[in-house]
Amino acid sequence: MEHKDIVSWNTMITGCVVCGQHSEALLLLHEMQRLNDSEDEHEYDIRTFHRANSITLMAVLPGCASLSALAKGKEIHAYAIKNNMASDVAVGSALVDMYAKCGCLNMSKRVFDLMPKKNVITWNVLIMAYGMHGLGEEALSLFREMAAEALQGSDTKPNEVTIIAVFAACSHSGLVNEGLDLFCSMSDRYGINPTGNHYACVVDLLGRAGKLDAAYELISSMPAQYDKTGAWSSLLGACQVHKNVELGEVAARNLIQLEPHIDSHYVLLSNIYSSAGLWEKATEVRKNMKQMGVKKEPGCSWIVFGDKVHKFHAGDVLHPQSEQLHGFIEDLSERMKKEGYVPDTSCVLHNLDEEEKESLLCGHSERLAIAFGILNTPPGCTIRVSKNLRVCNDCHTATKFISKIEKREIILRDVRRFHHFKDGVCSCGDYW
Repeated sequence: MEHKDIVSWNTMITGCVVCGQHSEALLLLHEMQRLNDSEDEHEYDIRTFHRANSITLMAVLPGCASLSALAKGKEIHAYAIKNNMASDVAVGSALVDMYAKCGCLNMSKRVFDLMPKKNVITWNVLIMAYGMHGLGEEALSLFREMAAEALQGSDTKPNEVTIIAVFAACSHSGLVNEGLDLFCSMSDRYGINPTGNHYACVVDLLGRAGKLDAAYELISSMPAQYDKTGAWSSLLGACQVHKNVELGEVAARNLIQLEPHIDSHYVLLSNIYSSAGLWEKATEVRKNMKQMGVKKEPGCSWIVFGDKVHKFHAGDVLHPQSEQLHGFIEDLSERMKKEGYVPDTSCVLHNLDEEEKESLLCGHSERLAIAFGILNTPPGCTIRVSKNLRVCNDCHTATKFISKIEKREIILRDVRRFHHFKDGVCSCGDYW
């Protein structure tokens, strides 16, 4: 296109974010800003059409959130304030979400409190944020505040997503009774009938607490017309955490029948078998997966440094600093052992000897990203790492030791929640 207006830019930025190409979305924003700041006479004449508007900010902030690109998110926030967009309810909601997903819950709440007007999305975003950070009581308190305002005539009332956010918060904090009470009363109190997604959340709540039989009974009691995919998926995940082979097989069998081409169903079942030492069954699942043409999504962790996103896979040797990173991790592992760290080799789901398993643990993607952060940031600087899968038990334990030895706060976001490591302790209390 010879000439692009703000609609053209916003469309491309939105498209990139929707398709998961978050880095590309930020690059497009940068290019739009570059044209806006250009001194070229022709570009100067049309620069007002390049200036980011509220639609641009709403489109790009989810990209910052997904990448944990806090510096860029702050820059956008400053732009919103300068251009009188921060009071826009949609922009404000996106800022609340961005700060929460970048691990800055205090800033998220601050933006929320300063918003002159809030809608149901704003409330839902912060309730979900409290849940992701393991602050279940705070999430419940905020939900009750929202419900109380609704009773006093506020236009903003809890909806189906609000209830899901509260269930998730209860699940991550072990608030089983509170979650079950809401499930039993949501129809009468709030006029919201349970859906298949609500059932899946309660199955996750029960399963995470180790109440697998109760979770299975709940699935069995679901109305026939409801989609049970989410509920079976929650049960399968819980079976991996609690190493329940029998129910794991039941859940996986139902899931594979419903969604034969989803990789996580096969991977979780294989992991359950591997954890139980049933190597032949694990191999058979992988074989079936290959025959079906289903490919496993590789584990990946990333950290933002400067304007660049540094991504790592397990055993990564392609990064320019790979040799330095692996050497640092080996040295760090010896220091951790002197402090009492014992590698949990049960997290290595391969039939190898103990020494090989320990070596594989050292190369896990989140450990490489954390090592990169330590080596490339000033002492005492907070390290923020994201991962596309659930953090393993060993890396969780190792990160507690690393935070103590290196005197760093490490914020690790996995696929389900945040872990804040400081002085050898994690905010999750080892419940996740």
